[in-house]
Amino acid sequence: MTEFPVTVVDAGPMVRATLLLPGCPPERALAAFTDPATLRQWWGGELTFTPAEGGPYIVHFARLGQTMRGRVVGYEPGSRLEFTWAWDHEPGAAGRTVLVTVAGADGGTELTVLHGPHGEGAAEQAARSGHHEGWEYFLARLGQLLAPAPPE
Repeated sequence: MTEFPVTVVDAGPMVRATLLLPGCPPERALAAFTDPATLRQWWGGELTFTPAEGGPYIVHFARLGQTMRGRVVGYEPGSRLEFTWAWDHEPGAAGRTVLVTVAGADGGTELTVLHGPHGEGAAEQAARSGHHEGWEYFLARLGQLLAPAPPE
């Protein structure tokens, strides 16, 4: 099984996660965030998505009994998706956005996720840490899913 290392760093108030996807076109990489069947395979949730500014971006995680609810801020097929991020079970939590960008790189795609902003204090540090660990885990799963099939 091929490893797909994910680089996750704190970039000021944002968490930045980067994944290199050899042999994967940018359109396919971004579709992992917009196609319900693909998203279910790596993120484990049920996606409701309307590809227009202000449209819903909702992921229900049945196994957790939790829903991440957001709105599309911007969408350019094959290039970028930005959406707001809030958990239904944390109604007072700070609002955040997720920006996913894809770009051709070395015969594949570089996928970058910027998640934040995160502020100061213990609760914000806990959220930052959770987002850091979450993207590290789930983007590695995405890399496995989008890996080119081995030659026969």
